[in-house]
Amino acid sequence: MFGDNILGPVKQWGYLVRDLDEAMDCWINQLGIGPWWGYRNVPAVAVVDGQQSDIVMSVGLAYHQGMQIELIHQTNTANSPYQYFYQRINAGSNEAQVLQQVAYMVPDVNAAINECESRGMKEVGRILPSPDAAYVYMSSPAMAGMAIELMPFDQGFLDEYQRCAAEAAQWDGSDPYRLISF
Repeated sequence: MFGDNILGPVKQWGYLVRDLDEAMDCWINQLGIGPWWGYRNVPAVAVVDGQQSDIVMSVGLAYHQGMQIELIHQTNTANSPYQYFYQRINAGSNEAQVLQQVAYMVPDVNAAINECESRGMKEVGRILPSPDAAYVYMSSPAMAGMAIELMPFDQGFLDEYQRCAAEAAQWDGSDPYRLISF
């Protein structure tokens, strides 16, 4: 098996969704995956081509066999690494969900960016959820429409990840939605 000493294991599959509630319902009732934790109306800053935009999004998080599944619904039209999906919907696409990213938690984001660039990828955007954190999206022509997300190592995040993954493994179908509104 190919081991990656720079990026490490995949921690998350991230999907862009047309409607967060419909998407979570689909994952619960059609795929049997839940419960869903998350946040509604999250303000963040997006950076694309050096230009910053204020975005608002709602995010659902679930776990399946130890993997985190993220559903992202950007609720405004500001430029972001996610806008291509919403532009397709506005142009008449009937897509409800699309795989947008595979995420890695890395100890050194700059080293990971350099490694991705050496593999033919380039930065396509960032999400800044707070002034001291950045999620960096890297892609290539071969990955068009999809990216990898580089998340900075965060022990608190990993602890919560493990707690929620363990709870999801024992989930009995009750209390499927655990979202907080901002």
